[in-house]
Amino acid sequence: MAALQGFEIDYRGLAAGVVEHRLPSGRVFHIQFSQPTLKPLVITVAHDSEDRKFWTSLPEGRQELAEEVGRLVATFIRKQAKLCAITTDKR
Repeated sequence: MAALQGFEIDYRGLAAGVVEHRLPSGRVFHIQFSQPTLKPLVITVAHDSEDRKFWTSLPEGRQELAEEVGRLVATFIRKQAKLCAITTDKR
């Protein structure tokens, strides 16, 4: 399992550290919340029976939080990808 560089997201006004891990079967994200009452969360993207993507927790059971935090992670990653595309474009 390869851990990639971490980043931080804002979850309801609180800092949350995110570390992405690459596995042979896909990517998982470990989220460590700055609020001690929120236990760490591991999430990944899964596919339903109609092949639609959704965020889920590992182990399952924290679905609502996984979906909420997953959207924040995805937004951060998309913004980073746009920044990289802009800075590497040689127009």
